[in-house]
Amino acid sequence: MPHLKLKHLTVGTLIAMGVCTAPVMAEPTLEVTGAIEVEINSGEDHTAAAKVSDITLATVELGFDAKINNNVSAHILILHEDDDTDPPVIDEGTISIAMDSMFLNAGRMYVPFGNFESNMISDPLTLELGETQEAAVEFGYESGGLRASVYVFNGEADKNEIDNDVVDDFGISIGYTMKSGSMNLDFGLDYINNIAETDSIQGVLQGASAPFIEEHTAGMALHAIINMDAFSIILEHVSASDDFNILDLQFNGAVASPAANNIELAYSMDMGGREVTFAIAHQSTSDMDTGFIGLAETRNMISVSTTVAGDVGLAVEYTNASDYEATDGGSGESGGMLTAQLAVEF
Repeated sequence: MPHLKLKHLTVGTLIAMGVCTAPVMAEPTLEVTGAIEVEINSGEDHTAAAKVSDITLATVELGFDAKINNNVSAHILILHEDDDTDPPVIDEGTISIAMDSMFLNAGRMYVPFGNFESNMISDPLTLELGETQEAAVEFGYESGGLRASVYVFNGEADKNEIDNDVVDDFGISIGYTMKSGSMNLDFGLDYINNIAETDSIQGVLQGASAPFIEEHTAGMALHAIINMDAFSIILEHVSASDDFNILDLQFNGAVASPAANNIELAYSMDMGGREVTFAIAHQSTSDMDTGFIGLAETRNMISVSTTVAGDVGLAVEYTNASDYEATDGGSGESGGMLTAQLAVEF
């Protein structure tokens, strides 16, 4: 019965907001956006110290944003990534309703668990652990720098086959932005009741082909972003709030509580009439069984990015990553990788 109540609440909210927004009409508009990223890399694989190099069409995005009226909008994002999405997929598809300070998003989305902002070419390890894409309904409030929302979805990591095909996964996201002189601050705290639903963990549970779990393990994400004129600091931590049941996920044969961290510093300056951004980062993980999730234990990074030929972005990144030690199920190896990226947005 609790699931029926939740369903009735969600439907009731949609109807109520739809009724309130119905009288407000405006001429529909459509905006089309896109991005193309091509990457060239060469170096050593940190898991085996083997030489690797490649040229990839890393990203192709095509977005459609329709404003139906003053309160209702729709968003579709088509995505292609070499070796990940072939053929292209519908990465996002949402309907958004906004009225005063309240908002509702419904559809396929990345739920607000983690921030994942970075100046690097490579995704931060916090994203690799925490990114969660689901068909969900999010209801929230945004005003005066405060943003808070709750969301629900029907995940795939079902509890021992008991809660199969029911909406029992949820999360809470709270963020606050403020400005003090030349300083901009952005803080956030996110909670998810079942971190096994993240894209990385979901596919590596002990259940493998059918990711059933013995119990839910909550997750949390914290971030702070500080911008001071040309200088910025990014701090983020994503982790399970407790140990997983050993039948669900293990690390080196014992209980696991996966976590990832990102510390990033960046400085932007004018060089020859172009803004150039220099950034360094230190990232780390813990309790990541390399036989399953396969993320590096530590990763140190440096990047330089700017624009060339108008709106074409150019970035170069060097990464030195270290695998877990052999005693922790890793290879004990490390390797460096140099990556260059050309990117266009329109």
